[in-house]
Amino acid sequence: MRRASRRTRSTAVLLAGLLLATGCRTYFPVNEPITHVDDVHGYRGSRRWSSERSNELLLIVAFSGGGTRAASFAYGVLEELAATPIRIDGRDTTLFDEIDHVTGVSGGSFTAAYLGLHGRGLFDDFEERFLRRDVQGALIWQLLAPWNWFLLASPYFERSELVARYYDRILFEGATFADLAERDGPLIQINATDLATGAPFSFIQDQFDFLCSDLGSYPISRAVAASSAVPGPMSPLTLRNFGGHCGFDPPSWIQQEIASRRTFSRAFVNAMNLASYTDSDERRFIRLIDGGVSDNLGVRGPFEGTLLTRAPRSARREDLGALRHMVFVLVNAATAPEVAWEALDEAPALFDIIDQTATVQINRYTIETIELLRSTFESWQEAAWGWPEPVGFHLIEVDFTKPASPQERHALNELPTSFRLDDEAVDRLRRAARAALRADPELELLLESLAREAEAWDAEAGEDGAAPADQSPGS
Repeated sequence: MRRASRRTRSTAVLLAGLLLATGCRTYFPVNEPITHVDDVHGYRGSRRWSSERSNELLLIVAFSGGGTRAASFAYGVLEELAATPIRIDGRDTTLFDEIDHVTGVSGGSFTAAYLGLHGRGLFDDFEERFLRRDVQGALIWQLLAPWNWFLLASPYFERSELVARYYDRILFEGATFADLAERDGPLIQINATDLATGAPFSFIQDQFDFLCSDLGSYPISRAVAASSAVPGPMSPLTLRNFGGHCGFDPPSWIQQEIASRRTFSRAFVNAMNLASYTDSDERRFIRLIDGGVSDNLGVRGPFEGTLLTRAPRSARREDLGALRHMVFVLVNAATAPEVAWEALDEAPALFDIIDQTATVQINRYTIETIELLRSTFESWQEAAWGWPEPVGFHLIEVDFTKPASPQERHALNELPTSFRLDDEAVDRLRRAARAALRADPELELLLESLAREAEAWDAEAGEDGAAPADQSPGS
């Protein structure tokens, strides 16, 4: 009887596994449809997420991809921002507490998402829960565990589903974008790549509007899994497309750009990619892979806004309201390691060729993006010179070229793109990030400007500390 009972239980487990392996995808969390688009609510870029931060300072931070290396480097930058005091609107705060928008790719998306959920609580346990954990080893075990074989054998199951579950267990604990929207923190933009078009895909409601889908109920763990789904080791992560069934009217610029037929312009390509989502009969599913494939900095794509657009000559000071400083902190953890096999007689191995090809392509596109950012900020600053009230446009670059020691730069460049680093490497990255941020001359200019403005604000406020007219905190 006991042997028969064991056999019965084994059969039940086997049948359950087969049912899961051949069942429909609704067993797993998927994005939900909406019947009407409300362009006011939802987790979207046009909304101001906190009244506590100053309207005089717009602070945007971009975290690049690069596995745990990128996540640790981003964490070090946040540590330094939290240790950088400023005085604005007559109150003492830090640059960390004035962050308005964080965009993250792949490894950088972990730090970005955790920041959005926990704010300063990030410094309490993010190191233990992620940076110093052997995530890579755990993921490999998930893929090799016998109890997952039935799932992995199914054509309806993606390896990234297991990855998303693991991220949810160790970091995100069921949190969705609706939870992010309830936090009094910066807007968090997680970025992946549309496998079909090669275009950036952002997890913000503005993008989900085209899919006629609700971002609010979507798990953050799945967005991060998509953003870090390296092609090959990880499978694409799939979204359902309901586009064309919610009365959504795409912005007018999309049809204007398509009608222009300027097929080699960025605006035309962005318009065509977005328009393709509105036909869900043609594109029933959207497959997403690592965001670094399309943009390893997370600043390009359909929703780049004013970050990469050319400053119009007709720009007016009053259009920017109380803004005095627009600050973009670009955190780039990309490496440029030396190619050892160039000094050898033997031919490079296939893996080395593939790895070097991918690295070169990503780095070259990253360089072009940084140059575009520089020219954009210079263009905005030039346009602002003639305004009666000055506005400073500050591009702060934090990367592996900043450490003073050549030996330190070499050591950082040799760190792998993986999800496992030893404690020494994590600490080295954190220190390097803090030093690189402090060394940036544009940060020094920003702090000097803020100090001068704080003195003027305090002087105008008078002895009783009353705020000057029209300059109350959060106005």
